[in-house]
Amino acid sequence: MTSGRMLKISGSMAALGAGWALSSPALANDDVTALMGDPGNVVMPSISYNGWNYSTLDQITLDNVDQLQIAWTWQVGILDSHEASPLVIGDTMYIASPKPNYVYALDLNRDGVILWEFRPDMNVEEATRQGCCGAQTRGLNYAEGKIFFATLDGQVFGLDAETGEALWRTVGGDLSIGETMVGNMLVAGDLLIAGNAGGERGVRGKVQAFDINTGNLQWVMYNMGPDNEVGIGPNYNPFYADDRDSLSTWYGDSWRRGGGTVWGYFTWDPDLNIFHYSTGNCGPWNPDYRREWGIVNLDENGGLADYKNNWCASQMARNATTGELVWAYNITPADPWDLDEPLITPLVDLEINGEMRETAIKASRSGYFYVWDRATGEILNNPWMFEYVDYRGDVNLETGRPSYVMEKWPFTHVEDRRRYTDADPGRRADGTTVADYTGTEIDYCPGTNARNWQNDAWSPRTGLLYTTTTTDCRTMVVFEGDYVPGEGYTLQRQAGPAVRRTFGGEVITYQTTLQGNSPTEGRTVWKVTNQYNNLMPIMATATDLLFQAGTDEGVMRAYDATNGEEVWEFRTGSRFNQSPITYLGPDGRQYLAIIASSAANNGAVAFDAPVDDANRYRRSGSTLYVFALPDAVAAN
Repeated sequence: MTSGRMLKISGSMAALGAGWALSSPALANDDVTALMGDPGNVVMPSISYNGWNYSTLDQITLDNVDQLQIAWTWQVGILDSHEASPLVIGDTMYIASPKPNYVYALDLNRDGVILWEFRPDMNVEEATRQGCCGAQTRGLNYAEGKIFFATLDGQVFGLDAETGEALWRTVGGDLSIGETMVGNMLVAGDLLIAGNAGGERGVRGKVQAFDINTGNLQWVMYNMGPDNEVGIGPNYNPFYADDRDSLSTWYGDSWRRGGGTVWGYFTWDPDLNIFHYSTGNCGPWNPDYRREWGIVNLDENGGLADYKNNWCASQMARNATTGELVWAYNITPADPWDLDEPLITPLVDLEINGEMRETAIKASRSGYFYVWDRATGEILNNPWMFEYVDYRGDVNLETGRPSYVMEKWPFTHVEDRRRYTDADPGRRADGTTVADYTGTEIDYCPGTNARNWQNDAWSPRTGLLYTTTTTDCRTMVVFEGDYVPGEGYTLQRQAGPAVRRTFGGEVITYQTTLQGNSPTEGRTVWKVTNQYNNLMPIMATATDLLFQAGTDEGVMRAYDATNGEEVWEFRTGSRFNQSPITYLGPDGRQYLAIIASSAANNGAVAFDAPVDDANRYRRSGSTLYVFALPDAVAAN
């Protein structure tokens, strides 16, 4: 750490845990906060408003986790990638399925007997065509006897949690222009706050609020455009001058197709009444369509001086009642690399230079770790690289700008690139030639992300944020094209095989990692590497356990949260794409639950394939696994 900034975790945080929201004022939804105060429930994605994905249940410990066994299973019946974790309210579990988006209520008194199911009419075929990257749903929400969910084609429902009856229906997305919804929402008071998806279709990102009792739309705020549409008013007070305006940071009317959609997770500080989220990639990926063509102006430190495209790939803080913008910070100005920031923003109290500060922290998709004052947006740390990236450098704390490496910046025309780099019109950066080479090809690491949407976990006991990262690289070339509503609008393509990265002279051979990162020390305390993709969500518990699915070998795993040592494994033989949950059953036992799932796509295993071929470990399936300790062990 430099600049004399010293960060320390509040000693009181361990006592707060999942009950953090209990001190909330009357503005908070009393029903949600009461349920959240009982750790036996799982009332929202990531468990609590502060986004920790941390459970205070303590029956399953480091000493007995190796005795976990199957309690019961349930077949979902839809072969696809399940990314929405179950909710548990009292003695009922609620599950949402990916396309088609059905909702199920299971009786926990009878090992998952179906109480009811809800099957909405939806345009599955068109929604699947329009949806990006798997076209999933990632969450349900609960409040005041109602289950809330959004379908991929943009419908939003309020269901009776006891009967499954649809109490109201509204529409939050326009499928005709490629706008979809992936289910991540937040209940704040009597409002249901939701985002949109479709950044690869030229959709403009927004958040919107519905009345939880009627479904009536209360407000809509966009992430770029005129002040009145973005929610910039007298209460907007960003810390950095670069973030004072949206409209002037876009060339012409490019903001109308600017991306910055909201397909990630929300957190909320009820005391400040500010909710936090981050936005998706800029649209299109080709930056020439969002700035004066082929011109990139950098300041003396290498930071982008103009057309920063506020606010795609950015961090946002809004008033939960009105939607007005409180502060914003552009993490990756003018993002030309698809650096969505759909990630959770955990809210943590840290001691900084001897003073307790209310902070928002993020292991961002840019590869840098940020600590902000959650009321003002001031950067309180020196953002540090937790996963190696080669397209940018450190952040200037005076301006908030990161520095850029121009060799990694994409240009449509080679003559534009030559003004800034030594572009060779005959070879790629690694010296090889490719067919129809243009001289504008770039290779960069990580390839579109240092990580992705998967839930992080924060433990107040260890003071670590647990994160999964990826080391993939990518090649890219951008080109000219027209915007057509409802069609792809990225204006980029792959440009040959990726160059394998090196870091400090070492060739990186692993694909993903599980990390324990310390915001106070500014470093990765420990790291577990995986040869195959295992970019999976993480859940932490009060007994220093981490639970994470092992897509690489089709297993569920538990780790020691203090050092990353694996302490338990169970093979299911399928893939995973969701966070585990833990809850207290009607019998008083602590249970662990996860859906192991994948679409119907099984690669063949050759007779002479390596023994560690990933296809040896998993096949298509869609099964809820529920684990528990034996009765005698749980009783102790």
